[in-house]
Amino acid sequence: MEYVDRRQVEWREVEGKFDQLAVPVLGRLPAVKSSDFVLCIGMEETPEFASELLRALRGRKNDCQWITKPELLEYWRRINDTRLSSRVQIFLDMCRNVDGEITEKEMKQVIRLSAAANHLSMSQQEVGEYTRLIMEAILGETSRATRTKKPHGTPPSAAEVLVRANWRQAWVVSLWLIACAALFTWKFEQYRRRRAFEVMGYCLSAAKGAAETLKLNMALVLLPICRNTVTWLRRQRLLSSLVPFNDAINFHKRRPYDRRLSSVAGRRGIVVGVILHGGTHLACDFPRIAGADQTLFRQTIAANFRHRQPTYLEILATTEVASGIAMVVLMAAAFALATRLPRRDPASLPRLLRRIAGFNTFWYSHHIFVVVYVLLIIHSMFLFLTKDVTEKTTWMYIAVPVLLYIGERAIRTSDPNLKSPPACSPPSPQATTYAGKVLSLRFQKPAGFRFRSGMYIYMQCPSISAFEWHPFSLTSAPDEEHLSVHIRTLGDWSCQIYSLFREGGGFPKVRIDGPYGAASQDHAKYDVIVLIGLGIGATPFVSVLKDIAYFYWVTRDQSSFDWFRDVMKEVSAANQKQAVVEMHNYLTSIYKDGDARSTVIGAAQALYYARSGLDIVSRTPVLTHFARPNWARVFYGLTARHQGKQSARVFYCGPPALAGHLRRLCHRMTTKSLTRFVFHKENY
Repeated sequence: MEYVDRRQVEWREVEGKFDQLAVPVLGRLPAVKSSDFVLCIGMEETPEFASELLRALRGRKNDCQWITKPELLEYWRRINDTRLSSRVQIFLDMCRNVDGEITEKEMKQVIRLSAAANHLSMSQQEVGEYTRLIMEAILGETSRATRTKKPHGTPPSAAEVLVRANWRQAWVVSLWLIACAALFTWKFEQYRRRRAFEVMGYCLSAAKGAAETLKLNMALVLLPICRNTVTWLRRQRLLSSLVPFNDAINFHKRRPYDRRLSSVAGRRGIVVGVILHGGTHLACDFPRIAGADQTLFRQTIAANFRHRQPTYLEILATTEVASGIAMVVLMAAAFALATRLPRRDPASLPRLLRRIAGFNTFWYSHHIFVVVYVLLIIHSMFLFLTKDVTEKTTWMYIAVPVLLYIGERAIRTSDPNLKSPPACSPPSPQATTYAGKVLSLRFQKPAGFRFRSGMYIYMQCPSISAFEWHPFSLTSAPDEEHLSVHIRTLGDWSCQIYSLFREGGGFPKVRIDGPYGAASQDHAKYDVIVLIGLGIGATPFVSVLKDIAYFYWVTRDQSSFDWFRDVMKEVSAANQKQAVVEMHNYLTSIYKDGDARSTVIGAAQALYYARSGLDIVSRTPVLTHFARPNWARVFYGLTARHQGKQSARVFYCGPPALAGHLRRLCHRMTTKSLTRFVFHKENY
């Protein structure tokens, strides 16, 4: 019913275009010119194909120059008939010559025309092979009906689903909010009872309360980037069941598109604290100190300023204020350069900003946090409202996280896995480049290197930069003797390493750090897992495919299948025995199933797959679907097939736009069925 409703909506659009173009013809029904057929059905991009299609629908009769609405509706129904026999019939009609005969020449021309309309590349040999196959085939279609038992039980409510999906994030964020509120209240009340309160009032209490929360948040923001520690902690079964380690990176950074509870922590807490602490000092406390009544100043805080009332500028020149301002400026610069546009899309910025943007700028600017923490210590040790060392507690907050981070960096430096992996022995290739600027690197596994499917590593190439480390998912299986990664050229560093290996001349030195845990590494814990990757986002799931999984890969370019072809063939061969992996490829450059422009490709695909077991688009045993997936239909199908399963994990890697839709769909499907869908997004 969902498909039928969608077609009705599309017909209303076609009908609207018809009404705009139609004119009365000799007192008959309104009609449009045959040349306007391409506009009515929305094939402006492929007018030549639309003209051939119209001639086929009319039975090669070209004497009529007009199309009425009933005729257009009939043509539209034939175009949208998804039965294989109907699609093939249209294809055969397009292949007929003026005498009504099907010739090889006409069929080849139609196949080429359809391939061009769908942005597919086909060699002359492939076109000839598909032509011969279709001409020899006996067309037919059988249908099968499946019956499913109605599940027993009541689906959970929306509130119950929300609690189940977010309770880990909720209790962690709640604990963080309680800690911040307790620290703020404690310091607020402490300074409300001091004599300095008589000069600065509640501004002082608010600033000091915010400062105490800043100490906590500056300590917490370091913990998620201690990768070795997080990886070790997530291996502890009890702890990993209570703490959402998959969201660790979201606690470190707030993503504009991430509206989950965990996004309120990390940098957002620091930003609020800085504004409240620094803004209150600059706009309220310092002016009140400089403009206070001299008698009141001498009776309260004169001893803290050597019995001399300072001016506003003199206050700004003190060590504590200057260090605080410098610290805020550096953090603001690092934060601005870490946002999405400067980091991943510098070309969209004004020309003057392009040279100072990009991943390299983000990488190096982010390391000024070392200076920030030094300034934080200096700022905390030169407070002019207290000389008591026991109240200068910033170092107590940040000591453990800083030492933990320094220890991890020291361990990585001495880790034997950081050396260049040994070269592969022939005939295994060390580096392979694919269309779409994808680089595949393969090297022997270092001694003692152990990992789970779904993990990732950091990689460095000293020939490009001695400081840059970039994360890449491992695409090899844990039991294989080699490690492999796939790199797509999306930034300056990836472009350089692609060019370096493409030029040849030996295997440049490569250093690796890891492995580190990701959400999909826990796939073995679940009964059913669904892996969704967009483009290069399929790489985190390659090593998982040899286990139980439903895999959905969406890509725009046909050339993307080149680097993934070997994996699909290997998994398909293994799956003939195991029958635990179901793979679905979607090529969005092809028009959706039912569109006349994809009719020829769909017919050739079905016939060739039935004969040879290979897909003509990906050239693998995995059949390629056309256009974008209908995710609601996909999830309804999973629900029907796994009624007895209590939980299904959905792992996604790709652009953020689809993540929100999939998360909402998991929530909706959980409330409508007995299958609980839990969404996870890969974060690096």
